Amino acid sequence: MSIRKKLIMSNVLLIVVPVLVALITLAIFTEGPGGQAWETMELLFDDYNGTYTAQSQLETLEWRGDFTDAKKALSRAGYHFSITAEGEVIYSNLTKADVAAAKKALGDMYDGTADFTYDRGDVAVVKYTSEKENYQAIGVYTCDHPGADTDLSYMEKYIMLYIGFMIAIIIAVVVVMNIIMSWWIARNILAPLKKLSLGSEMIRKGELDFELAYPKKDEMGQVISDFNDMRRYLKDSVTERMKYEQYRRELINGISHDLRTPLTSIKGYVSGLRDGIASTPEMKVRYYEAIETGVGNLEHLVDDLTNFSRVEMGESHVKLEETDLAAYYRERKENLSLEYSIDGVEIDMEVPDTPVTVRMDKQEMDRINRNIIENSIKYRSGEWTRFKISVGVTKEKMAEIRLCDDGPGVSDKELEKIFTCFYRSDASRQNPAGGSGIGLAVVKQIVELQNGKVHAENDGGLAIVIDLPLSEGERNV
Repeated sequence: MSIRKKLIMSNVLLIVVPVLVALITLAIFTEGPGGQAWETMELLFDDYNGTYTAQSQLETLEWRGDFTDAKKALSRAGYHFSITAEGEVIYSNLTKADVAAAKKALGDMYDGTADFTYDRGDVAVVKYTSEKENYQAIGVYTCDHPGADTDLSYMEKYIMLYIGFMIAIIIAVVVVMNIIMSWWIARNILAPLKKLSLGSEMIRKGELDFELAYPKKDEMGQVISDFNDMRRYLKDSVTERMKYEQYRRELINGISHDLRTPLTSIKGYVSGLRDGIASTPEMKVRYYEAIETGVGNLEHLVDDLTNFSRVEMGESHVKLEETDLAAYYRERKENLSLEYSIDGVEIDMEVPDTPVTVRMDKQEMDRINRNIIENSIKYRSGEWTRFKISVGVTKEKMAEIRLCDDGPGVSDKELEKIFTCFYRSDASRQNPAGGSGIGLAVVKQIVELQNGKVHAENDGGLAIVIDLPLSEGERNV
């Protein structure tokens, strides 16, 4: 059953149940165990000689203006009456016998008392005078008046009528309030629920670029706000998944390409040896050296992949220790120069004489240096590379390491992408010796493990800029 039907059913029950309870209570009170109490109340309000009726009718004549209904009610009760306003009789059906009977029963009270009710035997007199004393009504009952209705008690003639009237008003108020509450509930609950249903349908269809609008800050507003948060989370999740799928495809394509290149080379040289193309000892030596180089490239690729995977899976741990960057690079200058001189690399250092202390892992920093230098060698345009390493401190109190080459650099739109695994420009992808495309991705991961940041710039070549937090003591200087 829908919420709307449940609301209608509950509203109907809110009307029906109280009415049934009231009717059952009234039946018990009048006809059942409560009948004695009802009889007692009837005796209490016994309209003997119609005095209650006469009182109620005469006291309301002043503001009625029309005596038709009063005449009928008073006649049924056996009364004749007169009305005087401003000393002038405006209506009277009293007979001389009525006046005589009343004066005989009351004596001087008939004219001297403003309000009274008299009931003795066969004569009853009711007199009412308004507060302004310019209006007066007198009703007289005698047993000689024909047509007096004595079958109904005052309870049955008036009080039950008022009770029925009040019940009708209460039922009408309950009905109106139920209609208003049903409209209000439908507007404040069913309308937002319909919005949520439409939003769920859109999500099921894969549409995530929408926002459910609901201006009120109530419980439904909180639910819709949570729904919008969920929709944004789903959208972000789908976006991240698509990025991951794209990354995974590029990773697989990159691995396939970089494995295929040396394997194709090795296969070619092995075929040359098998088919006797390398007919001389010198050619065989060159073929074996080429195969050895291809195998070395494969080993290097596997090492890069292993390092990258270990860092990405969180299995790589850095051992941070207080290190003076200036002293560290001064110590490394000679070793780096000797190691890469055979590759045509000339290394310059520009480091300060004062300490630049950071917390870093020296072994991982050695890996960073090698990856960046080897990346420069792979993408250089000439036979020689001039490589410069400088250390300084930024205005933001960060240690800055700049590793710059004199190569062709990259376009501005590719500066951020070069730290993506297997990302290389189209030109470098066509170069069989272009490397694995993993080195700078590993650099970025290691730097971030040391709480640092890395970015690339074009500065007469490609510059890799690494920022590491200074130690606590130097930040406070």
